[in-house]
Amino acid sequence: MASDGNDAITAPRDVPAFRQLSVAEAHALVESGDGVLVDTRGRKLYDNAHATGAVSLPVSEIEAANGAVTVDAVPSDRLLILYCA
Repeated sequence: MASDGNDAITAPRDVPAFRQLSVAEAHALVESGDGVLVDTRGRKLYDNAHATGAVSLPVSEIEAANGAVTVDAVPSDRLLILYCA
């Protein structure tokens, strides 16, 4: 990640910040250890049921922190695969 001079973090030009993945792509990334599933639903829904190995990081918490998530919330060395269903 690079800074744009205003202390904002931006993705390198050749890497999109966000893109849609197929289920097969997401599965391959998780299986290879290069990705981690992030469940963005509320905690009650996560506690009720979630994908195997997923971590919980509700959108409400991301919004409350103005997009800044703690290092402990998600692995910093893997691609974050967000889902909400």
